[in-house]
Amino acid sequence: MGLALGLIVMGILILLDRMSFGYGLKEGWPWLVIALGLGVIFRNKSSVSGWVTMIIGIFILGAKYYSIHIRFPSIIKTYFLPFLLIFIGFLWLLKYRKD
Repeated sequence: MGLALGLIVMGILILLDRMSFGYGLKEGWPWLVIALGLGVIFRNKSSVSGWVTMIIGIFILGAKYYSIHIRFPSIIKTYFLPFLLIFIGFLWLLKYRKD
């Protein structure tokens, strides 16, 4: 379900971009992260990876558009998000491997 929601959101963002609304995939990619997290949560409400993914998407969206300013050292800014996304990906793989 997460992939389906992600594809729907991506389609909407590409459509908005092509219709010249000025808001497209480049600006709205945090919504994809939120949609993937929500899809996992709808499937299994106790999924840690779904909740973490959705919360990360909300923080990214908030920092980008709604003036949530969180100060981190530059090393954490550089490497934390990629490693966190890789970790979440592995959690999803392990979860689906068990199913």
